[in-house]
Amino acid sequence: MSYQVRTLDRSKGEMLLITTEWIEHFLATARLPGVTVQVANFIRAVGDHQSETGEGYFVDGVTDTALVGSFNKDSFHQLFDQLRQRGLVTVIKSESRPNPRGSGTLTGSLCGLTLDGWEKYENERRGKIAGKYGFLAMKFEDPELEEFAKDTIKPGVKAALGYDVVDVRNVARAGIIDNILREQIRDAAFVLVDLTHDNYGAYWEAGYAEGLGKPVIYLCKRSKFKDASTHFDTNHCTTVQWEIGGGEAFSAELAATIRRSLTLF
Repeated sequence: MSYQVRTLDRSKGEMLLITTEWIEHFLATARLPGVTVQVANFIRAVGDHQSETGEGYFVDGVTDTALVGSFNKDSFHQLFDQLRQRGLVTVIKSESRPNPRGSGTLTGSLCGLTLDGWEKYENERRGKIAGKYGFLAMKFEDPELEEFAKDTIKPGVKAALGYDVVDVRNVARAGIIDNILREQIRDAAFVLVDLTHDNYGAYWEAGYAEGLGKPVIYLCKRSKFKDASTHFDTNHCTTVQWEIGGGEAFSAELAATIRRSLTLF
């Protein structure tokens, strides 16, 4: 929970209201990020701080553990030591600061990114570092598509390739929806876009992913694609068609398409 709260988008100065509904959603999807995402989180935090202030980033094992998504302080410090050994971050100097959580002082290190660290930071900002999940863009609250996504798309990809497939509702946190969408697409390994309903939001998410150079795979209900196709900018792109009752064949074709897109051979 501390990881979710620590990484909220507070660009509007909003505070998170923790409700029973939020807790139930959180418990259903709660998990800490993998090490690769933890590394990206820390590199992003240091790079953002240096870009905005021109000063070193003060490493605080308590707040940084939650920000990065490490299991505990020891895990975070192991990660930090590995980043130093790999030449991605460097310690500028030791420093003491007032403890914002109580009396006394905190003794820690000011760190900064190396040239290799800045290269990783820029690559991460441009979506060139992908997480172990796919992002699904679709029209919500259509009973048929919702059921197909829940029972076929998501479990089919997980079983065949080991990748989770998430949509924006799986992100149990507050914040500006556009920024959350951008972050989820940026960090995804691939993006699935269902165009059955000609949803403007799905087209926007597809365009954003295409602009980042992400593998984008289009989906569409077979009857719709046959009768009206999709927009002319996408109707010539790889489109995996689905229909109720054809889940097994669809899952096999989708898995093969993702495998080719990610060169998973």
